[in-house]
Amino acid sequence: MLVGLAAATVRVAGWRVCAGAAGPGADAPPPDVALVAIVRGTPSPGRVRSLSGSPYLPVLALAPDDWIERHDWRALGYDGAVAGEAVPEALADALAAWHRDATLATLDRLEASFGVAEVAALVDRFGAMLAGARDERDPAALAHMAHRVAGIAGTLGFAALGRLWLRFSEGETGLADSARRAAAYAIATIAMYRDAGVARQPVAVGDGEADPTARGTAPRQ
Repeated sequence: MLVGLAAATVRVAGWRVCAGAAGPGADAPPPDVALVAIVRGTPSPGRVRSLSGSPYLPVLALAPDDWIERHDWRALGYDGAVAGEAVPEALADALAAWHRDATLATLDRLEASFGVAEVAALVDRFGAMLAGARDERDPAALAHMAHRVAGIAGTLGFAALGRLWLRFSEGETGLADSARRAAAYAIATIAMYRDAGVARQPVAVGDGEADPTARGTAPRQ
C-alpha cells in the first residue's frame, strides 16, 4: 500500500502496489505495509492505519533526507523512514523485513527441516509470548522479555520484529510503541499462518495409520 503523490511513479519488485490514501479496496487482501510519501496533506500514520482497517499496520515514511533528520518520526507514529531519493533496490530492502510472504516461506522451510508439529507448536508458544509483550505496560517487565522475543523472532523469520525488539532490549526504550505494534502485526501473521492450513490435522494413510505431517487444509497459494 503506497500513500501519496509518489504512488504513480514508485514500483518495487516483489510488491503489489495499492495506490492512494483511500485504502486497498474491499476486494483486495490486507496490505503488508504502508509506504507514505511525505508531502503537504499526507495523512497521519494513525489515519493510514484506520483507512487500511489494520490498527497495527507498519507505516514507513518516504521523505527527503532533511525531513528524516529533523523529525522524530517514531514519535509521529512511523515505524521506519526511507529517503525519497532511494533507488528501487533500496526501497525493496527497507520493505523486505515486513514482507509476510518471506516470513511464511521461512516457516515452510523450518517445517521441512523439523516437522510440522514441532514448528506449529513453537509458533503457537511464540504467539502467546507476543500477546503478553503487546499488552505489557511495565517497562522493566517488557525489557526483561525483549531479548527472548528478538531471538525467537529472528529464528522464525519475523525480521522487522526481531530487529525492533533487539534494539529495545539494548536500551532504545523509545521504540516501545513500535515494538508493540510489531508484536501485534506478527500475531496477525501467525493467525494467517494457521488459517492457511499450516496447523495440521492427521489424515489417514495406508492401513488406517495417520500421517502426522499432512496438511489439514489446502496449502497456501
